[in-house]
Amino acid sequence: MQFRHSALVPALICVIGICASSACYAGGLLAPCEHCDVLIGMGTTFGVGGWTDGFVVPITLELKDSRWELGAYRFATAEEALGRYPPASGRATDPYWGFTAMRRWQVLHRSWGKIYLGAGANYRTEIDYLESTRWNFAWLAAVRFDLGTHDKVLELDVRHWSNGWLRAPNRGENFLTLSVDF
Repeated sequence: MQFRHSALVPALICVIGICASSACYAGGLLAPCEHCDVLIGMGTTFGVGGWTDGFVVPITLELKDSRWELGAYRFATAEEALGRYPPASGRATDPYWGFTAMRRWQVLHRSWGKIYLGAGANYRTEIDYLESTRWNFAWLAAVRFDLGTHDKVLELDVRHWSNGWLRAPNRGENFLTLSVDF
């Protein structure tokens, strides 16, 4: 069985999660303010034609009761290219980092959870098959579930990064993540 370096990422998330939950109970060391949340998770990338096999590790800081978000995203694996004219390598991206600043709006609040929409900007460390610019627009649709213990939440979100056809090509980056609040 061949060991891949990408297997280290889920293990690292588990270690961070265990340490972070202990830190939160010991005084909330991860959240820098009373109305802030730190969410850590994992996810995958997709395109119009299906899954593109990218592995994403999001770390987000939500401010002012989830009205604002600052995020760092590690796209830890190369993504497969979908579409009519893929590059010769078959890869859409190599591993890279992305960062966002976003305004979030809570559009629904029910006993089971909340629904958010968001818009903002993002910066990518790479220009590739999916994006021809480093600076892009960022969009979010998220469902947040209250876990009922120590203000813990679970958030499932779909994100899209796009340059809005300011420069061609603009295939965009789509990803689905599942995060937990620490």
